[in-house]
Amino acid sequence: MKLTTLKSRVGQAPSRLATLTQRPGSTPRLRGRAAVQRRERWLLAHPYCVECKQGGRIVAAVVPDHITPLWQGGADDDTNLQSLCQEHHDEKTAREAAERARGG
Repeated sequence: MKLTTLKSRVGQAPSRLATLTQRPGSTPRLRGRAAVQRRERWLLAHPYCVECKQGGRIVAAVVPDHITPLWQGGADDDTNLQSLCQEHHDEKTAREAAERARGG
């Protein structure tokens, strides 16, 4: 039985690399332990979804969301955060993804 070798992948950029590159004008995202700590601190201080609250409902927030997306140049700090429930976060994320796909 003849053994075959795999082609070398050295020097080939992974296809995922394109999603990790920084767009001009975008803001770098806080990552790692610092991001986890900020998330915990934010949700303790702001435990309710701002969208639900505007509609007269009290719903626990699960996501600190960037008001202005980082890819649009929004700041990655507390001045650009809001608390959202999963439903409102998913809706907002879908709208922003469609806008970004159109070149927004």
